[in-house]
Amino acid sequence: MTESKSTDYIELFLHWYREQRLRGVPIPGYEPTSFQATLDMTGHLLTSNDQIAGGKVRAALAAIRVDPYITRTEITDVFFGGNAGYMLQVFWPLTSIFTGYMPLKVARTTATSYIGWLHRIFKAVHLEMSTVDRRSLEVVTQLVSEAYAQAAGSPSPDEARAARQVEGATTQVDTSDPGIYVFTTPTYLAYPPFGWNPDDASRQDFRYLKTGSTTVDIDGRIQSEIRRQTGLPEPYIIVARFKHPSEAFHYAGAEQTIHHLLAEARHGPEDDGTRREARRNAGTEWFITRLPLIHAIARSLDLELSVDDAFQERLNELFEECDLPDWVLS
Repeated sequence: MTESKSTDYIELFLHWYREQRLRGVPIPGYEPTSFQATLDMTGHLLTSNDQIAGGKVRAALAAIRVDPYITRTEITDVFFGGNAGYMLQVFWPLTSIFTGYMPLKVARTTATSYIGWLHRIFKAVHLEMSTVDRRSLEVVTQLVSEAYAQAAGSPSPDEARAARQVEGATTQVDTSDPGIYVFTTPTYLAYPPFGWNPDDASRQDFRYLKTGSTTVDIDGRIQSEIRRQTGLPEPYIIVARFKHPSEAFHYAGAEQTIHHLLAEARHGPEDDGTRREARRNAGTEWFITRLPLIHAIARSLDLELSVDDAFQERLNELFEECDLPDWVLS
């Protein structure tokens, strides 16, 4: 497919961004239309460049140009192997460049990753640009990178502080302690998989969540069912841990029951709500569901929430900042 240099990539991305209801915030001091010609050239060069994410960006940009209504779920499935985290990791920097908006929530590790992608984009196209365009794109890259870094590093925004606190608390949780763990990432908490659809309020607090279990065998060795999937833009954060009063409790069996019930409720990540098949190699333990539902299932299995008060307070702060008041732990 041949791309035209005259494509207005700012208008194209603004339309796509609004259709996806990603709900970002404006990047301070950055107005993309001030760099219109440079950004149109950047978009043109990216649609013929196979260096960014192994050609995934080129193919996805071409698809958006053909159909600005294509959803991020469709882009994820067609071009990113079903890995929604990978898709967001690459597409937020692109969206920021062309629209002037950045994510509502930027964790430290996410910012580092996003800034890395911004510089990869610059390196991939700058040699084919004029000196003027190259300098303009360098300014854009610097403005967006600084905005990410400041959002992740500043102690003033409540949402950034809450994300950092939970990240820090999570690293102190010993997952060798037998139990059922529920994981997600700060970005997944901040952005519903379906976007903010005002006509579907019942789905506004659904998020990507995964569960894993650890247990101890008869020889005292830890047996883990937690699968730490690679390729995500951020480390996991733990949003719940459940334990049973009995030391002999079979956590792996309980985990399978939870997965089975979520799958039967069609809370899987596939378009029809089914669970992802292992052959897709894209995270079979992920579900699009609600933490209160997992809590209810856990209680039915005589599992009790097991997090200390400080960790619970940090989680509740993060839930509130992510518009998840119904998730608040008590």
